[in-house]
Amino acid sequence: MTAVEKIVALANSEVGYHEKASNASLDDKTANSGTGNYTKYARDLDAIPNFYNGKKNGYAWCDIFVDWLFVKCFGAALAMRMLYQPTYSAGAGCLYSAQYYKQNGAFNNIPEVGNQIFFSYSAGEVSHTGIVVAVDGNTVTTVEGNSSDGTYRRTYNRNIGSIYGYGKPNYALAGNVDESAEQATGEAQTPVTPSTPSTPVTGTMVTVELPLLKKGAINDSVEAVQTLLEHWGYSCGRWGIDGDFGNDTEAAVKEFQTQHYLTADGEVGNMTYKALFGLFS
Repeated sequence: MTAVEKIVALANSEVGYHEKASNASLDDKTANSGTGNYTKYARDLDAIPNFYNGKKNGYAWCDIFVDWLFVKCFGAALAMRMLYQPTYSAGAGCLYSAQYYKQNGAFNNIPEVGNQIFFSYSAGEVSHTGIVVAVDGNTVTTVEGNSSDGTYRRTYNRNIGSIYGYGKPNYALAGNVDESAEQATGEAQTPVTPSTPSTPVTGTMVTVELPLLKKGAINDSVEAVQTLLEHWGYSCGRWGIDGDFGNDTEAAVKEFQTQHYLTADGEVGNMTYKALFGLFS
């Protein structure tokens, strides 16, 4: 079984999983069904030291689901290299996950089975993701976590405008995997035909710049912060995600800071970034 086939098989096996109302019955597909964003996927990745930049259970989990597939199939260390994610990754967020692919030349508009698909529903945002399990003519079929509060299979016309693009994981690092290897532990499985049997392949570490942002700034970083604020339910006002740090964005930042017990100065610095990324659960 190839690495791509392994990912697709595991993704298909997860169809029908419901997110949970609370942090209970996480391993049962349908028990404790609700909208609390609690899942076994985030629980398992939260247990891996330094995988994400903070605990993620209870937060939006579409990208977490994709990362979980790779960890269960290949182990955490190899999964992070295949997905181009650094230690303390911000890759639980779609925007940053897509950035990691782009910065490694692994992002395009051509769907392939095993690719990570990204969706954008308004300018300046990347807000949903899944794994491609089939490409047929003009359609692409996915398995997506956090889709209608569960894990489900979806089919789209590949030309729809909401498809932002595709990240191509580095499957060459895995080679073929042993079909009989144990999935449940999340440990790396025994390679059958490694791509480089004698020379280790080193991953690329990516650093995402986090500039201090305040009223008057106009740039892509402001758009990213506005996307996160809107995601958490803090409106940036009439103009929404426009990359302009104006009065409404400053008010949204202050409200967010107050709700997270931070100094409500309206500026986005280190502690506010951490809260926006979900470090504080």
